[in-house]
Amino acid sequence: MKVKVCVGSNCTLLGAMSILDQIDDLKIIISEDSDNYNDEELEVEAIRCLGFCKNTDEKVAPIVVIDGETMYNATSQTVMEKIVNKIRK
Repeated sequence: MKVKVCVGSNCTLLGAMSILDQIDDLKIIISEDSDNYNDEELEVEAIRCLGFCKNTDEKVAPIVVIDGETMYNATSQTVMEKIVNKIRK
């Protein structure tokens, strides 16, 4: 599973670093409880800027892309739920 977290200025100000920290913690939990999760590797990438904020006047940051699916106004909780639901056995 590929997870991209935008770390542009807007996304960082609105919680992107917290999301990255939570994903790192989740990776540890998954590795310690491998019986409940499939063997899919969780690949995390911090992206400098995805540019979505520049194309709208709406508040969309922080932005996370999970396997090509864009999440606007992402929170640690919504991102963790999405990842866990995708990799749980």
